[in-house]
Amino acid sequence: MQRTIALMLAAAAVPALVLPAAAAPAVAQEDRVATFTFHAEAGAYPVDGWGASYSTPQDDVRVWENAEHALRFDEDSPSSNAEYVAVTLAAPGNAPLRVGTYTDVRIRPTATNPGLLVVSRGLACEPVHGSFTITGIERDPVTGRLTDVDVEVEQRCGAPDAPPFTARATLSS
Repeated sequence: MQRTIALMLAAAAVPALVLPAAAAPAVAQEDRVATFTFHAEAGAYPVDGWGASYSTPQDDVRVWENAEHALRFDEDSPSSNAEYVAVTLAAPGNAPLRVGTYTDVRIRPTATNPGLLVVSRGLACEPVHGSFTITGIERDPVTGRLTDVDVEVEQRCGAPDAPPFTARATLSS
């Protein structure tokens, strides 16, 4: 049975995946390019039948990793707040993400399952089905800060054959 969760409930239930606003970078740095593209078929909860494509410098695309190694991407322009979509990914056990495909996702990571959380208009999905693939990821060798990433996501809400939400995000130096 598909259950929907308000963002505040999702944040309480998924502390390892949701970042406080203060932890997010203000904007992508001038020397880095970030993109975030997504599409949801009709009935793909919580986004349901629409998509968008954002890219710096014209859009405020944010792609970052928190202290628990969760990767988050969104677009935070004031004109898009009513249509806000954010995606958060985590490896099993909150280990650092690496190149590869992560399957058998949960709304938050477990010791053996990766986490995948899609939030739109304050809503998320559980149970979640899907996967994500990281085709490239690099961190600064001194600071450990994320410098480059290329990731693709597919989420289905409630059942493995539910309509899909797909997304892709990149960050490059």
